[in-house]
Amino acid sequence: MKSRVHIVYFYSLITFMKSTTFKKEVYDQCYHILKDHISTIAKNLERLMDSKQNETKSSAGDKYETGMAMIQNEEDLYKRQLADTSKIMEHFQKIEALKKCDMVEPGALLKLPAGWFYVSAGMGKIMVDGEAIFCISLQSPIGVALKHKKTNDIVSFNDQKFTIQEIY
Repeated sequence: MKSRVHIVYFYSLITFMKSTTFKKEVYDQCYHILKDHISTIAKNLERLMDSKQNETKSSAGDKYETGMAMIQNEEDLYKRQLADTSKIMEHFQKIEALKKCDMVEPGALLKLPAGWFYVSAGMGKIMVDGEAIFCISLQSPIGVALKHKKTNDIVSFNDQKFTIQEIY
């Protein structure tokens, strides 16, 4: 009997270690995607600022004014994107990558009938170790439906009911 208890404990330990490693890989992938996105926006903004400085006033004043207005609109867009993505990164970095979650909260990795979901930032589908992971925020419609639910809880979403199979 003692040996059977050890086997169950050992299996649970291996499952926990695998899930923790997988969860860390999902976190790292999300972090790199956000970091790359911020870097891309910053580079685009930098190139735009160079274009703005190199823009010379031509004899056709309207053409110059129109070009500058378009550059200004694009600059404003990049600055908003940079601010929004930086804010998402700031919230994301508060997640404890290895924390074992007992309920749906930031940092929880969920196994649902539809697949894997990672509660972090609304980034859509990513691939980790050949597995599709849907990165959602708690503010998304599905995030709101899942918030504070636990393993084996039944969730209603989009006129469907499903059970949370696992939470890591």
